[in-house]
Amino acid sequence: MIDSDLDAGPGLSGEERAQLTASHGRSFSAGESLFREGDPARIAFLLLEGRVRLLKRVRAAERSLLVARAGDVFGESALLDEAPRRATAVALTAGLAIAMDKGTFLRLLRAHPAIATHVAEQLVRRVRDAEDQVEITLLRDASSKVIAALLNLSRQATGSPSFALSPVELSSRAGLDVETVKRAVSRLREQDYLRIVGERVEVPDVEALRRLYNLLGTKDELRGQES
Repeated sequence: MIDSDLDAGPGLSGEERAQLTASHGRSFSAGESLFREGDPARIAFLLLEGRVRLLKRVRAAERSLLVARAGDVFGESALLDEAPRRATAVALTAGLAIAMDKGTFLRLLRAHPAIATHVAEQLVRRVRDAEDQVEITLLRDASSKVIAALLNLSRQATGSPSFALSPVELSSRAGLDVETVKRAVSRLREQDYLRIVGERVEVPDVEALRRLYNLLGTKDELRGQES
């Protein structure tokens, strides 16, 4: 099944989407690689349907960088130069994307200012997320990393602190492998700090989760002093 979060893409009418899909559309299946780390970067993608995981090999392990959802641009280094890809893109679900070289992308932005605004907002979010991830990287405790990522997401969520999030997406935000994230989430659920409802994560008491984060930080500081 295709996981679709957009009806027509950011700022696109149904007719415009159909035209772009006919000329530049690329469909893909779950598990398919759209590009691999080290490949020449010539094409960027505007995701219309589905989810795509961006991975980077660090020594012998692969780490999730982010999970692109419908409306996201990824592989954007192709818009700057033809340097080698710095990550691998693997489809988590079946989906559809607009494949664009630099010229096509610039024409799309000129023709659709709403898309330009959407892309700019996305890049600002990525800078903010990168700053959050730098802070998380400095934490030593795996549970603290997961909680910090959840608190950041709760801060960004509008309305109730509830958001769609998969273990793969959380692992990319926490800088941990998926199994470690699953164990941490399971402990938080058992302690009633989290609820999982369908494919959504709910934080019933953000302040309680923040107090736990601060407590873990204090314990980590004390261990550091003892060592």
